[in-house]
Amino acid sequence: MSDPVGNEQTAPATPQGAAATARTASPPSKPALEKRRRERSQVVIHSYPKYLYVWPLILMAALFALLGDQLNPLISPVCEGWILLGTLVLVLMAIGFDLTRNLTISWGITIVAGVFCVLWLKDSKHVNLFSDIGRHLATRNPSVSHDWQYLFALFGGALYLIMFINARINQRWRIGRNEIEHFAMLSKDDSLGRGAKRIITSYPDFLELLLCGAGTIQIYSAQGGVLLRSIPNVPLLFFRSDAISRILEATEVSPTGDEETDVQENSANEELGDGHGG
Repeated sequence: MSDPVGNEQTAPATPQGAAATARTASPPSKPALEKRRRERSQVVIHSYPKYLYVWPLILMAALFALLGDQLNPLISPVCEGWILLGTLVLVLMAIGFDLTRNLTISWGITIVAGVFCVLWLKDSKHVNLFSDIGRHLATRNPSVSHDWQYLFALFGGALYLIMFINARINQRWRIGRNEIEHFAMLSKDDSLGRGAKRIITSYPDFLELLLCGAGTIQIYSAQGGVLLRSIPNVPLLFFRSDAISRILEATEVSPTGDEETDVQENSANEELGDGHGG
């Protein structure tokens, strides 16, 4: 029978349809919500001293000491010495210099231009000064005994382990949605409220970024004029910046960690603020 008024008729809900609707509308399980809350509510980082960037030198010394006999047919002791020397120079530059992006580009352009200048002087002007310097360095014998390499790797590795444990205990930072906390077991804990802060993630040294993906987190006041905290030498910061950005973008934490609850609360607050909330 047709509806004379023209309203749309709906069929009565069946038990199967009600069960399907209940299954669709059921909230996620508690373990899933807790997992989402743990993943999105905080990021834990650690700040290390400059000794963090010595690991390539320790690794090279350990490899040459343990695999020296097997590597002798391929790499001579003199070549091993030059490799260790080059690694040492790289590590010292990472510790002693702050190679910013512009400075790194300038150094690269200067080195390339210097190489072309030396080749031009040698071929066109017959200036053999740089060739003499190269022959002089080639006659040097920077070979190092495997015993020295083993001892250096042993003591250097022990110091590296102590540094690593100390940083994990006393330089632990937790960046959460509501605050930024610093944990130091042998000193004191400290925290900053998240409200009205300016947080900058930067990479002041190209070599630090190259060796460990490390950077610096700087926390400023709301106006950006006062530096409140600086967290330097954070390894793998380049790969964790997205997670930190997602944490910093969040402004409120719901008790259950459900994002839909946050959206509903924000909508209700906006309605009340506009005078439409009853």
